[in-house]
Amino acid sequence: MSHPSRLLLPGLGLCLALLPSSVDALDLPARIPARSEGLWQIDRQGTFRDGTTTINVQKVWTICLDPKADRALHEFEVRENQASAAMRKESCGKPIFTLVEDTLSSTMRCSGLSAATGKIGSSEFTRFTTFVSADEVRSETMIANRNNAAESDGRLTTRMTRIGACDGSLKPGGMMLMHWRVNGEETLKARQIHNIYREISDFRAQTAAQLNEGR
Repeated sequence: MSHPSRLLLPGLGLCLALLPSSVDALDLPARIPARSEGLWQIDRQGTFRDGTTTINVQKVWTICLDPKADRALHEFEVRENQASAAMRKESCGKPIFTLVEDTLSSTMRCSGLSAATGKIGSSEFTRFTTFVSADEVRSETMIANRNNAAESDGRLTTRMTRIGACDGSLKPGGMMLMHWRVNGEETLKARQIHNIYREISDFRAQTAAQLNEGR
């Protein structure tokens, strides 16, 4: 299982751990609704199934947003998925984004040769993000892995709410991991501070390293 100190989206099989260098390279729609500046809490809960195994997860963290960090949060989610696919030796095409009114949808497909089975494995990440207001955002993410050692799937729901102004402990882009629960058990021993820009950079490096390993 991925170390809880990383702000990773739990993965399939065990837990999900995540090439372009900027948000613009992701072809995000220009007029995505903006989240208000300030301190936000993100509560993400989900279930992953791999054969007969089911894992329930919950991650809760806070992040200080300004306009730049708000846009970077979209990239963070994509890079995280790319890194999880790279762990299975799958490379991903560019995500396709569609904005309809206040809902942003995206689909990203990944594939690669599985060393475990000698077959082409594939994953698909589908996300729907609804901007309820400038102070509340909700999203649902579906993940499907096919043709690997075992087929698996996952579903995550996320509620993001603004809880006030950023305090002195977090500057824009700062993130504090508060809870990481697996099957109801808390895995964190203490809260941990991260930075969204460093996380994005680390995801990109992890993706490249995994895909280049053994070449």
